[in-house]
Amino acid sequence: MVIVKHCPNCGSEIADDDIEFCTECGYNLLGRNDDSPVGFFAKLNQKTSFPVIIFSFVIFGIFLFVGSFFWSFFMASGSLDLMTYLMLTIVFSVFFGGVFVGYFGCMDKTYVLPNFTMYLGSIFAVILCGIGLIFTFLMGILSAMSSAFSAINGGSSYGSAVQPTTPNYLSNIDLSGILKIILFILLIPVAAYFGVYAGYILKENI
Repeated sequence: MVIVKHCPNCGSEIADDDIEFCTECGYNLLGRNDDSPVGFFAKLNQKTSFPVIIFSFVIFGIFLFVGSFFWSFFMASGSLDLMTYLMLTIVFSVFFGGVFVGYFGCMDKTYVLPNFTMYLGSIFAVILCGIGLIFTFLMGILSAMSSAFSAINGGSSYGSAVQPTTPNYLSNIDLSGILKIILFILLIPVAAYFGVYAGYILKENI
């Protein structure tokens, strides 16, 4: 018995088993078609360029130095404190790194969101890895120092009658510093998105 094959899109009979596209509607019989659903990570893979994302961090580093010199003049004059200086410098760098991604990575407007997502994810991955490495390094040093002092003092003194008092950290919390940290976290995705979009607009108008 001969099994007759039909196009899943238009229902036309497929006479040749080796044909790749339907002769009636052009449907791709072997692979994914443009109108079929695509997963989130598949879209990122289709619409982003790994070399562009990697090279954007070179641009990020360049503008990190440029921004540090620029904003340091304001900090030297007393217009900015250290936290604001760091926040403006990093946001400044994130924006121009995003401009590079938007200019070289966005073929049309549909590329803006995937490139922004990939760029922002890469930024937070680098930040989290950096914080994790610093934390691991510091904890290793503190553990080594604790072991060394414990050996010098002849063991742990946890059983002594005098118990250390717990400091009241809540009374020393700087609310303005916390607000600046929250603002800094929120400004990174905002600067990344507007940077990518500005790069795309720049590409379309030059």
